[in-house]
Amino acid sequence: MDNRQLMLYDIMLFDFAVQDSTLFLDTHPNDQDAFAYYREASSRLQKSKRAYERQFGALSNREIHSNSYHSYIKAPWPWEGNKTCGYTKNDCNFQ
Repeated sequence: MDNRQLMLYDIMLFDFAVQDSTLFLDTHPNDQDAFAYYREASSRLQKSKRAYERQFGALSNREIHSNSYHSYIKAPWPWEGNKTCGYTKNDCNFQ
């Protein structure tokens, strides 16, 4: 597994942890351990996303910043070419 795949794996892992802990907190709103777990997972998710975006660009069009829009929009779309794409539009950018 290359660095990009490892970083995406971490993002998926932390995103699941945030979603799962949120569902648990819906039914256990006073559970302080669960809330601490949620805060930690949320913090790690945000850090993982920022690290990925610094290295590989936006994960989706929702994370595009004004200074990176041009490079995102000019990148190949998943249906362009005969390459296999991964999780995001930028996964299709083979170098």
